[in-house]
Amino acid sequence: MGFDEIGEHGFIVGSIENKELQIAFIPVDNKAFAEIELDATDINDIDELVEKINNLNLKENYLYKLILIGKRKFEIEILNLYKIINKENIIKIKNKTILNYNLEEMANSYTLKGIFIKEILNEMNSENYTKEQLDKILEIGLSAIDK
Repeated sequence: MGFDEIGEHGFIVGSIENKELQIAFIPVDNKAFAEIELDATDINDIDELVEKINNLNLKENYLYKLILIGKRKFEIEILNLYKIINKENIIKIKNKTILNYNLEEMANSYTLKGIFIKEILNEMNSENYTKEQLDKILEIGLSAIDK
C-alpha cells in the first residue's frame, strides 16, 4: 500500500516590502489531500476489499483518492463501492487493477475465449494498440464472453 501526500489547498499571496517580493501560502481550511494505493492482488472478493478499505488507518483531516492496483480476482464496481464503504474522507476511488488470468494457458484452449485471447496476444506483438488499450479490450471481451 502506497501513500502520496498531495498537500493542502489554499492560495498564494504576494506583496512587495522594502523592494523585496514576499510570498505567503494561506490555507483555505484545515483539510489536505492525499493519494493512497491499495493492492487488490491477494483480495478474493468484494467483501474482503470493503473490509480492507474500512480498516485503512486514515488521517482525520485528510481527503483521500484511493487507487486500487494489482491483479484482481473479481469485478469491482466503483459506484457500488462508494455506497458500502464507511470511510467518508475517501472522496475518489480509481480502479487500476487488471484481471488475473493466465493468458498463455487460456490461449491454448479450442474455445471462443481461447481464440479471442490468441488474437489479443498477436496484437500485443504488433504496435497497433498500447498495452493499456489491449488490457482494456481483453477485460471487456472476456467479461462479455463470460456472460
